[in-house]
Amino acid sequence: MTYQEITSKYEERGLTDYRLRTLEDLKEIHDVDVTKLSGYSGLSAEKRELFDITVLRFYNAHGLNSRLQLKPKAVNYVLDVTYYRNDETVRREIFLVDGNMRVTKKCLHRDVYKKGIAVRNCTAFKEHYLRFELQDEWYHFTGMCEWY
Repeated sequence: MTYQEITSKYEERGLTDYRLRTLEDLKEIHDVDVTKLSGYSGLSAEKRELFDITVLRFYNAHGLNSRLQLKPKAVNYVLDVTYYRNDETVRREIFLVDGNMRVTKKCLHRDVYKKGIAVRNCTAFKEHYLRFELQDEWYHFTGMCEWY
């Protein structure tokens, strides 16, 4: 899609400031239906609302040409556990959290930095967040409707 075609789509919907207002705008203009993303149906109502607001802000923070390059794959609420021993990172694991806020056994990602060290001998730092995955990268969506 060209720049002219994308601006025309925004203008047809009355969005002359080129800012998305609703998920329907995102679907009609960019052909992105976030409700069909992998993991979306497993989010609690509260996490869906947080994601819906944040994903619109996320798209609006990108220029029109950049928005065309965003290819969402999945969204999940996760528990991120980083294990430390003697101020060194030993391991990091990211687990799915279901809609009832229970940590599942499904590990989405694991990095082992120091082999041979049992996690029971480590200090664990735990963090929950929405994990928004794009084609080649992923973002933390926080409870403040921000990302990094």
